[in-house]
This record gives sequence, structure tokens and C-alpha cells, in this order.
Amino acid sequence: MISKVDFSGKTAVITGATGAIGSAVAKRLAQEEVNLTLISSGEESLSKLMGELRAYDIKTEGIVCDLSSLAEIQDLIDNKLKNKSAEILINSAGVFPNKPIHEMDLQDYLGVLNVNLNAAYLLCAAMSTAMVEAGWGRIVNIGSSSCYSGFRNTTAYCVSKHGMLGLSRSLHDELKEHGVRVYNVSPSSTQGRMGLATVGQDYSTFLDPDEVADYVMFAISHDGNVMSEEIFIKRMFVR
Repeated sequence: MISKVDFSGKTAVITGATGAIGSAVAKRLAQEEVNLTLISSGEESLSKLMGELRAYDIKTEGIVCDLSSLAEIQDLIDNKLKNKSAEILINSAGVFPNKPIHEMDLQDYLGVLNVNLNAAYLLCAAMSTAMVEAGWGRIVNIGSSSCYSGFRNTTAYCVSKHGMLGLSRSLHDELKEHGVRVYNVSPSSTQGRMGLATVGQDYSTFLDPDEVADYVMFAISHDGNVMSEEIFIKRMFVR
């Protein structure tokens, strides 16, 4: 028998909480009675999501933060999340600029790295401490097919996602002996705001974010010796 997790009463921190995958994961965790701290750059969309989550008997907190700014990331960690612990961290924040490298200035590039990689790195460093002390935790880094390949006009994005894969692999090796499991979940093109920015593909074939959330829940639910360190979620049909 595979040991399964009882999530009720645990707490999760989710970045990119109002994005397609982030919000889908939030709702799945809410179904399992997980208390949620939701981080998003959009105040209006965050309020809307929290309203939808009132149907569940859980505690929710919304934090507005622009993760493209290192100063705001540090303020998030040092102040807004100070003295808060969580058993689950979902790094789902992402931006997807689709333009040639010579059209990306330094600030554009650094902004992509901050949202897609540096925020995840710093949050992992800050929040894994309590997980290690407790001897249990889950960190899910939402990657992409761009963790494994390079695509034209998305160089900055691919750099950040290759970095996310390296972060996940290293943390898995570093934290597993403390009972903290780290997952890199890499969906191919997914329906949502970022998916709409993808050029040259049939959006109707893109992954349903609810199915991606189901995969996330399936992975983190196992509490025995079974571990899916990397999950590459592909589409059956690509057009």
C-alpha cells in the first residue's frame, strides 16, 4: 500500500496564485482543507480568487507582490511572510515574453529572472527551514517544456526555466534526507494568459490547468518511498 498524505489543516504558500495553474492548484488544495497564503501581482484578480475560495472551510490570506522586483521579493520574505511557516510551497509565478533577444533590454531580462527563478530560489531558502525542522514538507516548482528545450524568441524564459530545473534537482538532493520532497512539474503549453501568448500552435490542444493541478496533487500526496522528482506533462495532441 502506498502511504497517502492527509492534507487537512496544513498550510500552503502559492506564488502566481491567480494564474491558470496557480489558481487551479489553489482550488485543489482547498478541497483538501489546506489553508492558503496566495501571492499575486494583481490585486483585483487576487480578491476574485479569494472570493471563490470562501466556499471552503479554510483560512486564506492574499498578498500583493511584484516579483519582478528583488526589493519586493525581499520585503515579502522579511516582512509579509515573517514568522509564517508552511508545509507546502508552490512556486507557480511566471512571465512569458515572446520576442527576440535583441529586443530584450537588461531590465526586461532581469525581470523575467526575478519572477520565474529568483523568487522561487529565495522563497525555497526562506521557507524550507521550518520544513526541515518539522521533518516534512513539499516544494513544487512549476517548470515548463522549456526546462528541457530551447525555443526561438523565448530565450530569457528558457534560461529561467532551465534554472528552475537545476534548482529543483539540487534541492531534491539537499532536502530529501530531512523529509522534504521537491518536485519540478513541467507542463507543455497550457491554457491561460501565458498560453495565449504562444505563437504558431493550436490553443485548443493546450493542457487544461485543472488536469495539471491533478498531477501536482497526485505527486505530493505520496508519503512513502515513491518519489516523482521530475514530472514532464505533455499533450497527447499537438497542432
